[in-house]
Amino acid sequence: MNILNSKTSRWGWWFLFSIFLLSFSLLLIGCGVKNPSLVSAKIYLNLLPPDYDKATEQLLLAIKQDSLNCEAHYLLGSIYAEKNMYKEMTVEFGRVETCKLKPKDASIRGEILQIKSKKWTEVFNSGVDLGKKRLLVDRLKIDLLTDFSKYPVYKDSLKVISAELENPDQFAWDSYQMYGQVKPVLEELENRLALETVNSYELAIFIDSTRFEPYLNLAVESVRHDKLEQALGYYRKALQYKPDDPGVMNDYAMTLLAANRFDEALELYQKILQTDSANVNALVNLAMIYTRSGDNQKAFTTYSRIISVDPEYKDAYFNRGLLYLTESQQQASKVKSDKDAYDKKPKDKDLSAQYQSSLDSYTQIFNKAEADFRKTIQIDPNDGDAYFHLGLMYLSRAQLLETKKNQEENYTQAEGFFKKSLEIDPQNTGTMKYLGFVLLSETKWEEASAQLEKLVELDSADREAWGYLAIAYARLGKKAQADAAFKKSGR
Repeated sequence: MNILNSKTSRWGWWFLFSIFLLSFSLLLIGCGVKNPSLVSAKIYLNLLPPDYDKATEQLLLAIKQDSLNCEAHYLLGSIYAEKNMYKEMTVEFGRVETCKLKPKDASIRGEILQIKSKKWTEVFNSGVDLGKKRLLVDRLKIDLLTDFSKYPVYKDSLKVISAELENPDQFAWDSYQMYGQVKPVLEELENRLALETVNSYELAIFIDSTRFEPYLNLAVESVRHDKLEQALGYYRKALQYKPDDPGVMNDYAMTLLAANRFDEALELYQKILQTDSANVNALVNLAMIYTRSGDNQKAFTTYSRIISVDPEYKDAYFNRGLLYLTESQQQASKVKSDKDAYDKKPKDKDLSAQYQSSLDSYTQIFNKAEADFRKTIQIDPNDGDAYFHLGLMYLSRAQLLETKKNQEENYTQAEGFFKKSLEIDPQNTGTMKYLGFVLLSETKWEEASAQLEKLVELDSADREAWGYLAIAYARLGKKAQADAAFKKSGR
């Protein structure tokens, strides 16, 4: 009896459940639901926890039955988002745009934007994090090159970094005993991190191609690998979505300079300065472009503009001083030419006036160059190049002036500046040679020979230095040494 009652009870429940399913199906049909797979997918999604795999199966069936079902594409994209299947997510959300949203589903578009924004941020930040890890590995590699005893300390960090990559077991960090063993592994880790960094930025672009940040970071990665044309393409895209950003324009312009595309860089710097007239970086590079193109007047103006913005900007004084130095050398040639003409006709007042005018112009330019180099030294007393160029200026003027007294005064100045430059950079062979020449001009034979001997010891192939040394030896009466030096000069 109990068994019978139990069987009757089971059949009763099955009958009731069948009636429920039939009623539910009739209800769905009555409510106008034409895609039961979509309804099933929603049921699976409402479980705790949701059954994403079953829901995915039902949504794929729903889409197979109706490829323009916006809600099915949206739900499928949402599942892919939960699983971090970023490309699949983006494709499904893109398909929502191809079908007509019903008024009741209008909120879907806003929800898609929120999900994509969140996932874009995750992917982009992943790229940034990978890039930082690559830089860290590079720093560790340099540290270990100089001191491999640090490896046990760095090893744990390397394990953590590589653990996030695919097949981390290939990095056997516990097995390396010397730098030669670990160096290629570190380089492989760097390459893997760099590749993953690029992949993350490209994936961010796939999710949302209208954000400038991944293009900018991809450009930086391309520059790091000397792929300048590729970098310029990324900069153009970044600028397309961030057209007035001075940082993007500046980085783009710097890469254009590296690619020797000066006209395009010039346009960008001029655009930067239209909105930020005190942008020193833009002004400096603009001055450099003018200098390279031979437009010295604009270069002068730009360096002066930099100084007005930042009166302590050392390089602006130094570079303007170089321009003045070049101009003074050109004017010195005119002075010599006018002097030669005057010497031939010493009674010609016009030639005399012309010569004096050329000399006055030379002196004015000389004073401007000297002022800029001295200001450079005032800002940075250890700027050996400024001392060197001051030495060149006085050496040049000593050869230009007539009276012995004026020549001696300028040689003395040149000697002092060249010696000061050598105090800062004792191995500078160019400065050594000019100092040796000045000492010869001052008839300081012993000092000249000592200086030139240091020079040829550092650079035995410098024929000009051997020629100067031969003169010094000859003046000191060291005939054999003079002959040997003269032969080495190749004269």
